[in-house]
Amino acid sequence: MTLVIGPMPADNNVRLQSARWAVEQWKRDFPYDTVDWYLNLYSDADSSTSLPVVHAAVLNDEFVGTGSLIADDELPNAPEPGPWIAAVFVVEWARRQGIGEALIDSLTARARDLGFSAVYLYTEHGAPWYEKMGWTSLRVTPLSDHNVTVMSLQLNS
Repeated sequence: MTLVIGPMPADNNVRLQSARWAVEQWKRDFPYDTVDWYLNLYSDADSSTSLPVVHAAVLNDEFVGTGSLIADDELPNAPEPGPWIAAVFVVEWARRQGIGEALIDSLTARARDLGFSAVYLYTEHGAPWYEKMGWTSLRVTPLSDHNVTVMSLQLNS
């Protein structure tokens, strides 16, 4: 198994697939997000020396996942300062192989390199998985028609 985690490739087909995954995955909470919104995020990350950051996971030369580090993850009334790990997704057939964790590690390392002391995220069902990686649950808050757990990870310098 050869897994490569790094910046979102410039390949337009990969970017389009990633944007489609994101729109489909999070349409319940963000029904107005579009493929173009995500493509613009990827373009912004290309030219940024700070945020946003978008990483991709490539397993044996096949694009299988993505995740982002952004200033604001649009959680209503969130007092946390960010940055936020967001839009982490791994295709179903490639799950449970450490790819999600590798994406999270890559994004938190980038946050640390940028000088941030903590990162945040929210999840509907993944809190136990994130806790195994050292994340701390901060609070439960409503989003759309369900609750999410807001979590943080302190970054060592």
